[in-house]
Order: sequence, then structure tokens, then C-alpha cells
Amino acid sequence: MSRENYRAFVEDFCEDLGLDDVEDVLHRGILAVDDTVVGIEYLDGRNEVRLLMDLGEIEPHEQSQLTTVLLEANLGNTSLYLPTFSMDAETHHPIIACHVPLQALIDEEADLASLLEEQMVPMYSEWKSMVAQVLHNHEQDADLSPHFDHLA
Repeated sequence: MSRENYRAFVEDFCEDLGLDDVEDVLHRGILAVDDTVVGIEYLDGRNEVRLLMDLGEIEPHEQSQLTTVLLEANLGNTSLYLPTFSMDAETHHPIIACHVPLQALIDEEADLASLLEEQMVPMYSEWKSMVAQVLHNHEQDADLSPHFDHLA
């Protein structure tokens, strides 16, 4: 039943925002919000909706240092439906993931449009800049830990 609930939610969400291709959102799992691409998928076992944002390609030799910084950023994050930082297993790009219970979206306890438009998308360029700054500072052997402190 939950997959059907997810489908109904996405249909309503797309209708509310005037998005034409519901099937594309459901099957490809891609939304464009203010020229920012956001992945959306349903996690059946957890009955959650996951939102994903790719922060771009990094060099293989930079992955371990960036992973450390992303993990440190996760520890200090206190925002509602907190986004977490990770590395994509296939592309090895740093990513932002946000998990929202499907029932909270259906019951309108959480507003997906607001979450995207007011929290995730506005912070996306800042998060990308922070990744670039961390990598730049890594090249100069600077202390990397404080860069994400203010993003929580």
C-alpha cells in the first residue's frame, strides 16, 4: 500500500506545482527546482522519501579528506529533516540526502515544496562552495574541520 501512497503523493505534488510529467518524476526520480536538479525516490522498507543533490565531481585523491569533513558536518547538523552528507557509491561524488517520512508528507506535517524551495535548494550553492573551499584548502594543507559548522 505504501508504494501506492507514494504514487498518489507524487501525483498531487506535481499537480500542485504544475509539473506536467508525473511519470517522469516517478520513474526517473528527477525534479528540477529553480534550475537545480534534485533526485527523489521512495524507500519502501523505511516508508520514507529520499531527496538527493549531487555536489559535483571530485578527484579520487580528494575523496578521503572530503569524506572526513562530510562526516563531521553530519554530526553538527540540527536542522528539521536534516540533510546528511555522503559520497555516492557509484559516482563517488559528494551528495546531500534528506529523508522525510512519507506519512508526514501525506498528512502535510512536512511540506515538500517548502523543504525544497526554502531549505535545500537555497543552500545548495553554499554547500557546493563549501566543498570547493574544503578541497582548495586541502591542497594548501589547511585545517578543514570548521568549514561546515554554520550549515547546520
